[in-house]
Amino acid sequence: MAAALDYLRPASVAEALSLLSTIEGAQPVAGATDVWVGIRSKKHSPKALVSLKNIPNLRFILPDRETDAYEGRAEGVTGDSGVLLGAATTHGDVEDSAWMKTHFPAVHQACSGVGSRQVRNVATVGGNICNAAPCADSAVGLLLYDATLVIAGPAGERELPLSEFFVGPGETRLGPAEILKEVKVPNPGPRTYAWYWKHTRRKGVELPLLGVGARVTLDADGMVEKARVSLGVCAPMPTRSYEAEKVLEGQKLTAELAAEAGEVAAANALVRDTWRGRGWYRREMVRVLVPRVIKLSGALS
Repeated sequence: MAAALDYLRPASVAEALSLLSTIEGAQPVAGATDVWVGIRSKKHSPKALVSLKNIPNLRFILPDRETDAYEGRAEGVTGDSGVLLGAATTHGDVEDSAWMKTHFPAVHQACSGVGSRQVRNVATVGGNICNAAPCADSAVGLLLYDATLVIAGPAGERELPLSEFFVGPGETRLGPAEILKEVKVPNPGPRTYAWYWKHTRRKGVELPLLGVGARVTLDADGMVEKARVSLGVCAPMPTRSYEAEKVLEGQKLTAELAAEAGEVAAANALVRDTWRGRGWYRREMVRVLVPRVIKLSGALS
C-alpha cells in the first residue's frame, strides 16, 4: 500500500515557505499536472505536497486589465514596463488574454499549445518552468523575451534570469524551501516581432517533437538590433541558440540571413535520439523552422 501523502494548503507565501522549511521531503505544487504524473510513475516520492494554488497574489497578468489581477499589484506596473506574471497563472489565463496575444505573441502561442484546454485550465506557467522539462513550451516562449524569475525563500527574495535557471532535465537553481513567485518580462520595445512553433507529428494533444521560437527587434533602418532564438527538445533543457542570435544581430534582416541563422542553430543544437523522434530529424527541422518562425513573425516584409 502506498504511503499516505499530506496535502497542505497554506494561505500565504510566508506560510508556504515555513512548511517547506520544516517538513522534510515536502514539495510545492500549483496545478500539479506534472507532479502527479511523476508520483504515479514513481519518479517522485514527496512526503507532502504544499499547494500554492489558493495563495493570493500568485495568479495574475499585469497590466492586462481584463484579467482578474490582484489589485494590490497593479501599482507601478504598466505596459511600458512589460508584463508581470504570477507563478500560479495558468496557461489558460495566458491563452485567454488578448493583451498577451498582442504584446507578447510568442508567449501566448507557447502557452496556448500546452496540453488540452482542460490541462491549460489547471497547469501553471510557474509549474511548467520549475518542472524543467526540455519540452517546456512556456519556458521556450519566455526565453525569447529575457524573462527574469522572482524567487522567494527563507532568506527573502532574489531574482534570476530565466536563461540561468535550468541546470538539466528536471533540475533548476531553486534552493531548499524556495518557490517561484513571479515572472518579470521586460517590454521588448518597438519594431519587435516574435513567433513560437510547436512541432508535432499530428494536430492534437501531444508533447512537442521540437519547440522553436524567434524574436527580432529592428531599428529604423531594418537592421537587427536584438535577436533571440530559443529551442525546446534540442538540449537537456530549454535553451537559447546564442550562435544563431549572433548571426542575426547587427545585420540587415533578409530571407538569406534568416536561413543562415537556421543553419547555425541546427549545427549547434544538442539533439539526441529518443523513442519519440530521431536526432537527425530534429536537427533538420531546426534548420527549417528558425527561418520559418522569423518569417511568420512579420519581421520579413
